[in-house]
Amino acid sequence: MRYALGVDGGNSKTHALVVDESGQSLGFGHSGGGNHQTRGFKAARREIERATGTAIRKASLSKQPLDMGCFCLAGADLPEDYAMLQEAMEDLGLTKTTLIKNDTIAALRAGLTRSWGVVIICGSGFNAAGRAPDGREIVLPGLGPESGDWGGGGMLSQEMIRMVMRAWDGRGKPTLLTQFVLQALQAPSEEVLLSRLYHEEIRRSRLLELVPLLFEAAEAGDEVARELVIQMGSEVGITALAIIRRLGLELEDVEVILGGSVFKGKGSLLLDTINRVVHARAPRARVIKPRFEPVVGAALLALEAMGVNVDEQLYKILASTLPERLVITSTGLAPLPGDPNYRMEKRA
Repeated sequence: MRYALGVDGGNSKTHALVVDESGQSLGFGHSGGGNHQTRGFKAARREIERATGTAIRKASLSKQPLDMGCFCLAGADLPEDYAMLQEAMEDLGLTKTTLIKNDTIAALRAGLTRSWGVVIICGSGFNAAGRAPDGREIVLPGLGPESGDWGGGGMLSQEMIRMVMRAWDGRGKPTLLTQFVLQALQAPSEEVLLSRLYHEEIRRSRLLELVPLLFEAAEAGDEVARELVIQMGSEVGITALAIIRRLGLELEDVEVILGGSVFKGKGSLLLDTINRVVHARAPRARVIKPRFEPVVGAALLALEAMGVNVDEQLYKILASTLPERLVITSTGLAPLPGDPNYRMEKRA
């Protein structure tokens, strides 16, 4: 029996999953953020070691290197990142063969019913990737404004605060966001909030927790919040179309996977906006949310790199043995393997 390791190392968490070549899930581990760009190299490597160590130990395979490891890591953006991470992950000695991918590719593979499509990640940050039927891959650098990006939880929370401050000083429209943000951050006034932000007394993680409130305000009809949600949806749609065009998939029934916490916000305004923008240029595209957490996609990539045929039977075994936390049960998903409406697509 051969064994594969999938790793999803993001800004806020690292997940690791061990599976055998039949698709059976054997061990899962999790730890803190594994992005060397935000955590520093040593700290990120330590978190990856923690998550993988737990997964391998739970799989009772700690005495032998696994056959294949696919490490899908945030921060794998430029060629020098890939070279450094390849060496670092090989030095861990966990797998006989090591494959490095950007973390967007894990989310892409986790959501697809076939091997090609487009993914947009909108969590604390923003990124996107795509794969064509012939295997060509595009991964955006995902470095923030420096690489042309707009969006994600970090930027949305900043925009929320900006709208609150503009409403306060008269440059902007009154907004429910004022009440929501002040209450959430336990600030009695905009002036006190401004002072706390200036003195860096509010952790970034607390600011990220504001994002669900944006969707609450939009659902309540707040004009400022709705405009911001529409702006986010438009950016997602524009980004998806850019990758679709570059891969030549405008006329195909390409799957556009939406991954990340921002897509879990209340209401349909964000998804409606994305669909409107995408379908204007790619009318057959299917905008869907993933069925599995990204680490499952990393494990599938590892299996495919081993030459394993990821077919419907393997999906059934995988889905039935995964920890519940790795299966996404939100509405709007493509059918799971085993469902009457599910049909495996022929792999490219």
